[in-house]
Amino acid sequence: MDALTILRREINRLDFVQNEQSRLRKYFTDNVEKINVAVAFLPDFTTDDEKRVPNTHLLIIVLFFLASYRQTPPKKRIHAIVEATAVEELRAQLEALKLGRELGYEYRETVNIGLKTKPPSSGAKPSTFFTTQINNPILNGRPLELTGPPITIYNRDFTQFLEDFNSIELEVPPDILEWVMDIISASADKYFNEDGRMKKMREILSKIFGTIALTSYGKGCSCDGLLTAKVGLLDAYIGIIEGKNEVGSDGTDPSLQGAVYYRDYWSQTVVEQIRDCCCVPSFIITITGPWICVLGGIFLNRVVVQPLIDIIPLTINVRNEDQVNRIARLFQALRLAFVRLGNFYNNLDLTLPGQAEQRYFPYLRSFKLDNKNVNFIYIEELEDNHIRTIWKARTTNMENNFDIVVKFVKNYNITAHNICSGRGYAPKLLYQSPKNEFLALGRYGMIIMEFVGISLDRKLNQRDIRPNNIIYNDVKFAIELLHSKNYVFADLRLPNILVYDENEMQRAKLIDFDWCGKHEMDKYPSSLNMSIQWPTNVKPGTFLMKEHDIYWLGKLQERLRYNYWIESEKVELKSRTDTTAENAELKAIVVRLKQDSRQPQNDSHFEEADIIPESAQTNGTSETLSNLMVS
Repeated sequence: MDALTILRREINRLDFVQNEQSRLRKYFTDNVEKINVAVAFLPDFTTDDEKRVPNTHLLIIVLFFLASYRQTPPKKRIHAIVEATAVEELRAQLEALKLGRELGYEYRETVNIGLKTKPPSSGAKPSTFFTTQINNPILNGRPLELTGPPITIYNRDFTQFLEDFNSIELEVPPDILEWVMDIISASADKYFNEDGRMKKMREILSKIFGTIALTSYGKGCSCDGLLTAKVGLLDAYIGIIEGKNEVGSDGTDPSLQGAVYYRDYWSQTVVEQIRDCCCVPSFIITITGPWICVLGGIFLNRVVVQPLIDIIPLTINVRNEDQVNRIARLFQALRLAFVRLGNFYNNLDLTLPGQAEQRYFPYLRSFKLDNKNVNFIYIEELEDNHIRTIWKARTTNMENNFDIVVKFVKNYNITAHNICSGRGYAPKLLYQSPKNEFLALGRYGMIIMEFVGISLDRKLNQRDIRPNNIIYNDVKFAIELLHSKNYVFADLRLPNILVYDENEMQRAKLIDFDWCGKHEMDKYPSSLNMSIQWPTNVKPGTFLMKEHDIYWLGKLQERLRYNYWIESEKVELKSRTDTTAENAELKAIVVRLKQDSRQPQNDSHFEEADIIPESAQTNGTSETLSNLMVS
């Protein structure tokens, strides 16, 4: 017997007065869909002996009831959720709230690690570093599954540095050409220890970069040099320098140590105000003997550090003008990058509202639609994957604002997408980056389309696929349409199928045309994940074939049939379950509700703690429910 039926029966059984019974029955009947949606987001609370607490899903129903029954607008988000006019809107609010809690938790966790961890000299040693990576990772690709999103979509200065360095047209002034011989000569020299080498490097680098400080934090921890810029009275770290005397001289990779220094410096309380309003981009320069590398760092919910260039030798044949010019171009590009990043921080307004919520997302927040500049804010990630750069967002300056999907991609088959969207089998495309924007994003294009639903895998995880659906037929027709134009979709896995409602029917659209290409002409990417069970003979670099889509259609049909069977079995099992113990606990809950509802009420908004039943105030349940529903 479901929770709604049980509660309605208990209302009749207990001695609520007639008008109380009517109000309770009406509330539960009108809100059953919202209640079921909210239940899916309720954590599994446990007792001290780790047994599942019976009926904890009913606490959420009680929460909704009290918000309505007291006829007093509750504080913060509970009111917005209770007043939602559609189940999908409620789900979206809960998803966004859940995401905000998760991002905020990971962000604070990363900061705490930066404040409390071992000094980078020991924390960056492989044995320690990779242990920390298990629970509190820096997304630097060590190991490979901990690769972060491309940092070039979070700050333009990273891309501009790369463009300058790679451009043979970059004008390198004579003073840099003269200076570069000093850095080449000094790098090739022998030094007895790391301090001697890095002292010499600071002396030479400061001639073109300006003051390089030795700033300590915590218990005397300090990297080999800091370049800073002013944000009001605060110092922002635009450059972090870390070096080793020679390769393998102390068993620590300077790129790992530089990443740890980035996290730790930016975790300090003194820069909290800056960190809370942007992703605090910094360049990280590592020097190992006569070798140099430049990386970039950003601070999202986790720290992301990525190399921007290869490791470059400074020991060269100085008569090879191309090699000398390349090194000169590197340092001129860095000098310009520090100036630009310094200006970014100089102009940063720490008082603008909403920056804390948007600091986790890319810097582009507008696009052109029908010659109108449309602004938007990011709401949530659409995939729980560090490297999948796709978000749900919402416009902010339209007469009627609407939800959109924002995606950053290396490749995208616009033609194939439009073929499907023209027949209703893909969301409508609203925007694609022009070439100059594509280059500015580090060769990533921004694709924006209408938001129509969530992915099939998430729907299945939410157990929200109804028997009344034509999901398979829609996908099959979309694939047949593409095949008729000689296109292969190629990646017909569950995350790339969207599910939406139309006239009480669940339907599907295709999304993610990154790999889509011509049959027997275009190829699978070199980064193909071979741990996935692909169709026979599919490997990196092999041709796209129509039969590969047919393979995935078969897998989709099997998965939907399996889901239907599982849900049918659950319904059958639930109908046979003895509910005696459940009824007893429900009766106790409703009795307490009745007693509570007859207490004198005041006119002020009730606090979060007031709306949690007494039975939920053990084992941390009250705090968890409050955190779930109130930000």
